[in-house]
Amino acid sequence: MTLAEIEKLLDEQRITKEEKIRIIRKARCQLLEEIHCKQQLLDQLDYLLYEIKKD
Repeated sequence: MTLAEIEKLLDEQRITKEEKIRIIRKARCQLLEEIHCKQQLLDQLDYLLYEIKKD
């Protein structure tokens, strides 16, 4: 979900403050999960580089 999509959801008048907080927290959690996956991939690539250089 993009920031623009999140902002569009938050702009709706019928959404309560609690629902807005839930939407933001859910998006944050999803983004953090993506970051962790990318970090894991980066670590694996760094290890491959290490192994290649070591030989």
